[in-house]
Amino acid sequence: MPSWFILFVGTQRCAKKIRLGLIFPLTGRQAEYNLYYYISFIEASRVKRRQFCLAVPLILFLALSLGCAKKVIRSEATPYSISQQMPKAPETQPAPKPEVKVETLSPDKPEGPAKKAEIKEETLREEELREKALREEAARREAALQKTELKTELKKVKLESIYFDFDQWLIRDEQKEIMVKDAEWLKANPQAKIRIEGNCDERGTAEYNLALGQKRAEAASGFLRGLGISENRIQTISYGEERPLDQGHDEAAWAKNRRVDFVPIQ
Repeated sequence: MPSWFILFVGTQRCAKKIRLGLIFPLTGRQAEYNLYYYISFIEASRVKRRQFCLAVPLILFLALSLGCAKKVIRSEATPYSISQQMPKAPETQPAPKPEVKVETLSPDKPEGPAKKAEIKEETLREEELREKALREEAARREAALQKTELKTELKKVKLESIYFDFDQWLIRDEQKEIMVKDAEWLKANPQAKIRIEGNCDERGTAEYNLALGQKRAEAASGFLRGLGISENRIQTISYGEERPLDQGHDEAAWAKNRRVDFVPIQ
């Protein structure tokens, strides 16, 4: 219990007893007892006050000593760090790249017989490829030249045409001899092909004349195939009345226009 509270309570009791003694006359023994009690209380309060005054500095000294000791202990302790508590993950190192050894021939080191044979074989192979390329280029040039010459020669060739009766596509006997000569020329020039062109006179409709010209061309193509000319070398086409040989409008002009022309092609 605090000393100030004890002092306060004791003072109040003493004051109360003195008042009672003043109001109500006390005997000598009671007054002596009250005075003794009051003096004893005052002495006890002084002792407690001295004790309190001595205890306060001691408590402060102990508090300061404990505070300094805690600071020293905390400063000497190892600080907390995440790296100490949590283990680090192992670092993965990339796999080492394989070393590629490049062998270099020293100028002082002589080449082996196997190496010489390999170099010789490679040189021969390159020469063969070069010669093959030259031969192919020469063959292409020769073929192009022959093609040009053939084209020029074919332009100079003039095969005889055959003629038909009015509204007919059958080949007359006297016209077959002409086709035999044309077939012989085709056999003598196997690199050449032929285009058979069917024609008509101006009489009749355009559609009818185109169909009639096609029949005349096919009749001539069948005759040549019968003489041994390959079908792959023959082409047929019909011009109808579009290409008249004679611009006249009489029977003589019409007879010239009812024909089949043979045109050499490549």
